[in-house]
Amino acid sequence: MPWADMDVLFLCHRIPYPPDKGDKSRSHALLKQLAKNHRVHLACFIDEPGDFAWCDAVRRIAGGECLFVRLTKANKSFRSAMAFLTGKPVTISTLESRAIRQWISALTRAHRIGAAVVFSSGMAPYVLDDPQLDPASSILDMVDVDSDKWRQYATALSGPRAWIFRREARTLERFERLAAQRFGATLLVSDYEAKTFAALAPESDSRIFALANGVDLDFFSTAEFPNPFRPDELPVVMTGRMDYRANIDAVEWFLCEVMPRLKRDLPAVRFYAVGANPPRSWRRIAGPGFEATGKVDDIRPYIQHAAAAVAPLRMARGIQNKVLEAMAMGKSVVATHEATRGLNVMPGTDLLVANDPDGFAAAVLAAIRRVDLGKNARRYVERHHDWSRNLADLDQHLARAGNRVAGTTPFTGSAWSATPVNEHHIAEPAR
Repeated sequence: MPWADMDVLFLCHRIPYPPDKGDKSRSHALLKQLAKNHRVHLACFIDEPGDFAWCDAVRRIAGGECLFVRLTKANKSFRSAMAFLTGKPVTISTLESRAIRQWISALTRAHRIGAAVVFSSGMAPYVLDDPQLDPASSILDMVDVDSDKWRQYATALSGPRAWIFRREARTLERFERLAAQRFGATLLVSDYEAKTFAALAPESDSRIFALANGVDLDFFSTAEFPNPFRPDELPVVMTGRMDYRANIDAVEWFLCEVMPRLKRDLPAVRFYAVGANPPRSWRRIAGPGFEATGKVDDIRPYIQHAAAAVAPLRMARGIQNKVLEAMAMGKSVVATHEATRGLNVMPGTDLLVANDPDGFAAAVLAAIRRVDLGKNARRYVERHHDWSRNLADLDQHLARAGNRVAGTTPFTGSAWSATPVNEHHIAEPAR
């Protein structure tokens, strides 16, 4: 492989370990794939103090120099305010760090960096602004079209917050387009995301590709786990971080609109929101029909012993890992159109799709009764979301980007197909 065994800079907005949430699962998979063939030098933020415990694990995977910068809530708030003074997107401003810029400058003096891989658009300025790095020989993994996510949020709100989110959608889309013009390849998590972004950035459509998320098929398997539920209840589960705006909206919509309909036909049904940081307001609505577990050590028992898994998201971008994980465990899944449009599923065969309350409740009832749905779900994930297959082309994207700079091998085919620096971490806030 012509681009094997080079020094690669990997930048991500959050430490890529442990792979226990959507973005970390993807960034962790990218890091491991890059480290198979290259020396990876990594810089990232840490927004949860407990994640400093994983720095050594990341160093062992990367094999190169590593920098970990603490990102506090106070720092994020300050940078958010600065965005309105500078005209930048909040997404970009909150990830600004002098420490990272200085580290990259020292790194490029000590090592010949062959390429950079940037995870999330908010980290792109570190490559775009550094004179020693070449964006055209590098990859930007946007994952989702974040600007459209903010546009969705704005549509669902009113007043000052709607204005703020519309501003973020507008300014971030402008930056996303600029970045895609300069990077050798821009990756997104699904064909749908790639086509959505290509429509927004037609000037870069030949360098926009889909690289689908995978699932650890051994970890999310049909092995036996202890049952966390009571024998007299019929549990329906949704997994994910419960401080995420889209998940909060989904849980509250399901509780208010779908559960009363389910209860009429299934009095024993109980809805479980399984994930960290549920809002305190949910304590008032907890009862016989609902429980928010908070963070659990392992979500697999909750998925395996559920009667069905649901993803009632009304605001969604990209691929929902909660859907893939439940499908990988052979569970019947009911989801909204928004939660599934990044997948190549066959509704009615691989999972059930509904958007209105009556239809969603009917679909949950059907999912509970259908024994074939879970088997079909597992087969779908095995065909389309195996990490080893989906990541096989990552180095090809690096090689193509580099060859494009050299003028030897332009991009072909259809887009949407594919002196040493001290190793340390910084515990103080980014500046």
